[in-house]
Amino acid sequence: MKEGPVLLLDDEPVVLQVHAAAVRQFGFEAVLAETAEEALLLARKRSPALVISDVQMPGEGGFDFIQALNEQGLKTMPAIYLTGYNDIDIVRGGLRAGGDDFIIKGSSVEILRRRIAFWMASGFNELPRELRRRALIKANAVKGDAFTGIKEHFAEDTGVLVRSRTRFEDEFQSMPEGYGKRLVERVCMLGRLSNILISESNVFGDLVRFPDHMDQILRHLDTPWAKDMWPLFGSFEEWATDKRFVLAGVEPLKRYAEYDWFSEETPE
Repeated sequence: MKEGPVLLLDDEPVVLQVHAAAVRQFGFEAVLAETAEEALLLARKRSPALVISDVQMPGEGGFDFIQALNEQGLKTMPAIYLTGYNDIDIVRGGLRAGGDDFIIKGSSVEILRRRIAFWMASGFNELPRELRRRALIKANAVKGDAFTGIKEHFAEDTGVLVRSRTRFEDEFQSMPEGYGKRLVERVCMLGRLSNILISESNVFGDLVRFPDHMDQILRHLDTPWAKDMWPLFGSFEEWATDKRFVLAGVEPLKRYAEYDWFSEETPE
């Protein structure tokens, strides 16, 4: 579970209070800002664990705020965008600026609570860079009149989840009992599952939901160490450059000593 407050940015005080109530129901502290300038000052002072920002505001908007966090080295937390505009350009601009998630204004508070719960508890600090790049490519290819809406694109696609989980669990079940206790085995699983999820993701919404899908699939294994995956998620970008992660991704799971790259000096 992340430590630190949830920073809420919106120019509508009533909306701020509603969202703050949802945050506090989880037992988290909420800090509120009505302008991007105020939010930037709070981010520097309070180091929030999560940012939830309106997109359209007078003066600097949500994209400007998240971009400023990135430029000033303050973007160490996930950022959820709230928008009243159901437009593909919101997705494109939000991903480019560094946002990690999207919610349509007027959605149920339960949707907001679920997104807060995921980002505060999963360990992921952001949408991984490679997934952001792939999602932007697919979003840029969407023609405006073919866009069916943010809510529909970011709803959970059970098809992607089921297909990926089936493929991964089939491989995992062929492993010996206790597989996953070693760190090197978990890194191999991260690499392999990443590859499977990307191959099964057809639209940008699937790619943006990559962290959710990975978390759900690994938790579904119901192993004693599943709850200990969050530190690996928190350092996902570093592990994604690890040779074991990369090479394990391109072939079915194996006992770690059976990989071509394995040597007796390979850390466990």
